[in-house]
Amino acid sequence: MNDKKKALKKLIGIIAVEALLFALIVWFFDPFYQYHEPFADIPSVLHDRDNQMPGTIRNFSYDSVLVGSSVVENCDSTYLNEQYDAEFLKVIRASGSVADLLYYLEMAQKEHDLKRVVWGLDVFALQAPAEVTLYGDDVPRYLHTTSVLDDIPYLLNKEVLLERIPYMLACASEDKYTGGQAYNWADDKTFGAAAMMRYYDKPKGLETVEQYQTFDREIIGQNVGMLEAQIKAHPDTQYTFFLPPYSMCWWDCAYINGVSDRDFYTLKHVMEVLLKHDNVKLYFFQNDKDIICNLDNYMDLIHYAPDINQYMLEEMADGSHLVTADNWETVLKDMRALVEDIRTDYIYHYYTKE
Repeated sequence: MNDKKKALKKLIGIIAVEALLFALIVWFFDPFYQYHEPFADIPSVLHDRDNQMPGTIRNFSYDSVLVGSSVVENCDSTYLNEQYDAEFLKVIRASGSVADLLYYLEMAQKEHDLKRVVWGLDVFALQAPAEVTLYGDDVPRYLHTTSVLDDIPYLLNKEVLLERIPYMLACASEDKYTGGQAYNWADDKTFGAAAMMRYYDKPKGLETVEQYQTFDREIIGQNVGMLEAQIKAHPDTQYTFFLPPYSMCWWDCAYINGVSDRDFYTLKHVMEVLLKHDNVKLYFFQNDKDIICNLDNYMDLIHYAPDINQYMLEEMADGSHLVTADNWETVLKDMRALVEDIRTDYIYHYYTKE
């Protein structure tokens, strides 16, 4: 009997030691950066935005953030570092709503006094429900807490030990997803008119479409209101918002689906509000005809090649595409005219007109 007890204790001890060793390895390499930045000169490898975002916001060194959805991910943040003499962290949420991105931004502001916020502001984000949607089956709640007590699913996770850590080390050795190329997804994507047009089967024979006059202005107002509250709460932070260039197919699709008026209402409302504040600059790339009317720049209706990301960063650094309290109405008027030209002319450079 005593021998059985000794054997059981020995087995329990072995299991405990192995579990501790397991947890220590995960803690040391920490691929989700739940506890610290990388040790031993290993570069940070950022490729899994949902699992890595909370930890990097809490634990990384930075004084500025680049905020946005997947259309912002391919921006080279090292360029921003050089232009603004800052240290930027990418704060990304795929198809990120205003509420989700503000959740991350407010988390960052608890950890740091931010000098700058550069935000790629999506029209669809301003129309999304004004509630946080970050938690789900693929993004466990424990990533968003500072307590170690709920981290057992991470520290004793076989996938983390045997797959995530080796992948992180392989990427680090190849200098992939590191530095300014964090979360860059473009390498295995195909850009060009043929690739883009697979995503948009344009209906034929539609010249005029009735625009829906009823849409949820309250939700748009809530999202814009949350942005304004953020700006007011941090008067010493400089906010740079930019509206990225969706392809002309996105605008044509919006017209055909009767929602162009909703999109222009959204643009009008957010411009009016943001431009009231001295710590805000706003840039508009939706009306850049050379970009949006050239479908070779795109892989689908909204996702463009990385050189467009770099172009926007350089244009903003030069003060180009700036929207002001004096010109925003003209900017929107010209955008309406461009959309009219798109649906009656430019779109048919690629699609057959009947």
